[in-house]
Amino acid sequence: MISSLGKYENKNYFDHKAFLVPMTGIFITLEGIDGCGKSTASKELARVLGDKGHKVHHTLEPSESWLGQAVRRSYTEEISPFTEVFLFLADRATHTEEIKKKLADGQIVISDRYCDSSTAYQGASLEEPLAKQGIDSVDWITRMNATVIREPDITFLLDIDSETSLERLKVREELSKFEKHNYLEKVRANYLRIAETESRIKIIDAKQPAEEVLADILAILEESFKHQH
Repeated sequence: MISSLGKYENKNYFDHKAFLVPMTGIFITLEGIDGCGKSTASKELARVLGDKGHKVHHTLEPSESWLGQAVRRSYTEEISPFTEVFLFLADRATHTEEIKKKLADGQIVISDRYCDSSTAYQGASLEEPLAKQGIDSVDWITRMNATVIREPDITFLLDIDSETSLERLKVREELSKFEKHNYLEKVRANYLRIAETESRIKIIDAKQPAEEVLADILAILEESFKHQH
């Protein structure tokens, strides 16, 4: 498991003058299979940008709302994968309204998981039942998401293999139903498939130390920000 990054603002890779000009209304998401380190990276990214004087809103999915709580309950329940995907969509529809308000206020919104998580995870869960109907699960969930989301401006996919993921997850007392080798392999494949068609998705090698992952994210953000201003 990746440990907390701690404070290392004095490191060389944070000495540059990136982001001194206000970044406003930018929606950033972090994605990846369980154990990739995205939660740590998203919190540290929010902290670094906040320290640089930007208005930052850090959020996550499932959200902290009662809908998000229902989604979390589903992790331990035996429910239909179709029910599961609609629970996620309901939570995301409400979450998106919160995100839009923060963006309209000029804030940088950083979300630990968003629409691509459903496409990757529920795309794996629904692969077989939808295939029997001649439907591609990834395409189907992508279309469903499109009705409720605000597309991220940039997404960082923290990519690791399932073996590394499960090794990092060993510290957990109990794994969720999503945290199985074969399932995570399908989820990872779905993420990489989405990345092939979405230019907003930037792939980061998540097997690196946590501080290098964050440094890569900041470097890509800086480069993207230059081209927009």
